[in-house]
Amino acid sequence: MRVLKTAAGKVIDVAFSPDCRAVAAAVDGAGVFLWNLDSPTLAPVRLGELRQPRGALSFSPTGRKLAWLTPAGRYVYDRDERAAAAPPVPPGTFGTTADGRRAVSLLGLPQFALAGWKLKEGEWVRQWNLSTRALSVLEPTLAPTGDRFAMFARTTNAARWWEEPMHVEVRDAATGKLAATGTYPYSYHGKLAFHPRGEQLVCAHEMTLVAWELPTGGAPRLARNDNRKHFTALAYHPDGARLFATSNDATVHVFDARTLARVRRYTWRLNRLSALAVSADGALAAAGSATGDVVLWDLDA
Repeated sequence: MRVLKTAAGKVIDVAFSPDCRAVAAAVDGAGVFLWNLDSPTLAPVRLGELRQPRGALSFSPTGRKLAWLTPAGRYVYDRDERAAAAPPVPPGTFGTTADGRRAVSLLGLPQFALAGWKLKEGEWVRQWNLSTRALSVLEPTLAPTGDRFAMFARTTNAARWWEEPMHVEVRDAATGKLAATGTYPYSYHGKLAFHPRGEQLVCAHEMTLVAWELPTGGAPRLARNDNRKHFTALAYHPDGARLFATSNDATVHVFDARTLARVRRYTWRLNRLSALAVSADGALAAAGSATGDVVLWDLDA
């Protein structure tokens, strides 16, 4: 186990490169930090001039570029050129594919729509449009594969529309077509995460894990924490068999993804944990804390 230092602030996202030789962390108000795990000193490159990251950290398929979202748009850091650029993205973008060539956005006034985009000859071309004038959309999340996205939604036709039951929708990112719906037993949403093979969708609601089987959707299965701490972040093992969850303490829980039974627990001597990632080879995991530390550990240990 190693502890990587960033800056004072809450770690809001962590990510491993595809070759598992680098890890990055986005820290609220302090920028993005990048470590080369082959380095004996593990001193980070701090991209501190690009503040206010919103998260959505992702490496390109080659691992040589690192992208993330900010309120001003999408930034991409080129590890070879050691420079960051802000390629234009459609307004309201909440996710792009790893290669940066497809995007999904949520548009407000005057359009009130979900939109799918594709980059063609350097220009973003809208592929589809879905009106949200009668639909309140929350927490839209693009799958890591980029082929679909999920969101919480409720209809807004009723006079007291905010009291309408919330549900989950899974849609095709290339067409916007509805692929699955699921009921949701709570009145406010959590953060969604996709199974690596698209077989499941999960979120954390306070002390409860909520899981929908895909492509059917329907009613979810629930699993409670064994203490009164809230779950804060979720990540699947790349084999899809295990689901990792950080708690609002120093604990990382490991669940059987099929049964939601707890199979292991890691407890680190850090502050409250707030972000989580598992490397593509399944050998390493990383969790970020509310005070800027990132714990890195070997999953075989």
